[in-house]
Amino acid sequence: MDVTNPGDEPAPSTKRHRPNTPITKGPSVDDFTPTTMTLDAFNQLSRNQKKKILRQELWDQRSGEFREKQRAKRSVLRKRHKQRVRLGEVPAKRKLDEQESSGHKIIIDMDFDDKMHDTEIKSICSQLVRCYSTNRHGPLFVDLHITKLHERCRARFDKAIADHTEWPESRIKFHDTELLDVFGTDKLVYLTADSPNEITELDTQKVYVVGGLVDKNRYKRLTLDKAEQMGVAHARLPIGQYVQMASRKVITVNQIFEILVKFVEAGDWKQAFLEVIPQRKFNEGKGGGAKVVKGAVAEDAEDVDQDAEDVDDADENTDEAEVSEVSDDAEDVSDHEGSV
Repeated sequence: MDVTNPGDEPAPSTKRHRPNTPITKGPSVDDFTPTTMTLDAFNQLSRNQKKKILRQELWDQRSGEFREKQRAKRSVLRKRHKQRVRLGEVPAKRKLDEQESSGHKIIIDMDFDDKMHDTEIKSICSQLVRCYSTNRHGPLFVDLHITKLHERCRARFDKAIADHTEWPESRIKFHDTELLDVFGTDKLVYLTADSPNEITELDTQKVYVVGGLVDKNRYKRLTLDKAEQMGVAHARLPIGQYVQMASRKVITVNQIFEILVKFVEAGDWKQAFLEVIPQRKFNEGKGGGAKVVKGAVAEDAEDVDQDAEDVDDADENTDEAEVSEVSDDAEDVSDHEGSV
């Protein structure tokens, strides 16, 4: 029913209109001629397979221009970061000889290449870049090993993160072999959220293993089953003793690594969890913020936005500190979720 008076002017629309600019559409698979295969072979593929090949070929054509823009962007951010360092707003990058060894050893087990989609392969490789950055720039460093780097993950590193061969071995070591070929079973402790055991301390005589997997909870007990099959000890991080999370205890591989490094530095699990795990993953107390158990006062946790939610965007949207510290080592940085 119209309730306006006949003489009233119509109210201005609150809708936002796009300008009358032509919309440029890319080529359709129906009229696309591939360069990497014959047209007959292309026409026998499903429509989704055709789209995948089309996107890949378009990317190959435009990747040079995109990378030039990214290099220019990183150059600007590096200059801005250096200016902030001069002004004392952020700490200066540590030199290798300014770091001290913690004596701890951590393995990231990459023996799950066949369990991940292509986008997850990209994510887990980028998480390894973040792990290296954490280990490279903190006051203490751990003996970090990447084992069973093979197939698509190896190809990703060789193509997109080619500078990893220049990273100092004192901060990260890459192995093509299984973790049992690097360390004995008696020293290994596989960290998995499915374990009934809970660690309270980190022992310098042990080697802690983190599963290098992005699976979005598709695989239950995967890392626990592997630990049991290998006959090695397993445990979970004591998250539930210190904080209450809003969902299952699933955080990114690089966050798990950073939590371990933070605990090595400060010896305080609660501090490590609150500094690393994003605020949105906590249950909220009455005053908002992270709900800390054991009678502690509810407090705010740092919301590390580049570490969890916008995982796919992080490839192109790196913050200033990472640009100055990591982009010299790799082309891409992003992350996604893995289990503790």
